[in-house]
Amino acid sequence: MILEPPDLVALRLAETRHYLFDHPDLRNAGFTIQTYREQLDRLAAAGILRSFHLTLVVPPLAGGNWVWAAILGRAETPYETAHQLTSRLPFITEILFNACFPANIGPNLALLFFSRDLENETRFIQNLAGLRELEVFKIREYAYPVSLPLSGEEKAFIRFLMQNPDADAETVSAHFGQNENWVRAKLDRLLWTEENRSGIFRIQPAIDWSKAENFGHFHFLLETGHRPEEIARLTAENGFQLVMSGRPISGRYLTLEADVWGIPDLIARIDLLERLNGVRVAGITYNQEVLINDRWVARTIGT
Repeated sequence: MILEPPDLVALRLAETRHYLFDHPDLRNAGFTIQTYREQLDRLAAAGILRSFHLTLVVPPLAGGNWVWAAILGRAETPYETAHQLTSRLPFITEILFNACFPANIGPNLALLFFSRDLENETRFIQNLAGLRELEVFKIREYAYPVSLPLSGEEKAFIRFLMQNPDADAETVSAHFGQNENWVRAKLDRLLWTEENRSGIFRIQPAIDWSKAENFGHFHFLLETGHRPEEIARLTAENGFQLVMSGRPISGRYLTLEADVWGIPDLIARIDLLERLNGVRVAGITYNQEVLINDRWVARTIGT
């Protein structure tokens, strides 16, 4: 599929949050809820948007002290390694598969997960065979003094969206015999957004970026003596952003990310970075696929 800019905007919106109604974010991007869903339908028909999945934001649901963490590594068999990890770690939410150039630089596998026992879980991850250049690190810490009790009606609402994550507002309303204001009220309480950090679920897209013939999201692994903030300043106007706030991968590579529109754009970006004094592009990674892990959600919500 030849990806158009509005396609990418729709995908980025879907990654950020779930929309069932018209919203300022959609209007600012030039969409109504109807045209937004039509854009997603076009992407689904092309195989780029594979599916939607409901996952839980465990910390506010369960209460207590938690971390959101990441696993980065280079796996000999990425899909098998991801399966091993999701079978043993209880709260993995996202799995990202990358292609690395050259093959021995950069992570070809990344996973995001919630944990309240990161030390022991890190030991298990470190003992996993076939995973090299391994890094496990915290992204964010959470402390919720109490859990969020869910009513039977709220559990039923979440279970319905688990089974029908791409349902529109009319379908959800009809299923429960309620009006759209009732659906809005449930989303306002339960859907996690940047504005509602006490929300306990998200609906996220699984995306096969390899189906886009003219687009890719790339990470550029740099060898440099510059400080991260200096590299960010030098490259910001060219659409680069620091990855992980400048935390070096493998303790060595400062990483920038950018959306790339075709091979000429990729070559031009590498050339631009190489022209900076004291910078060498040691490698690049291309995000091929994002999967959403929801296998643990049903047992966590319960009946």
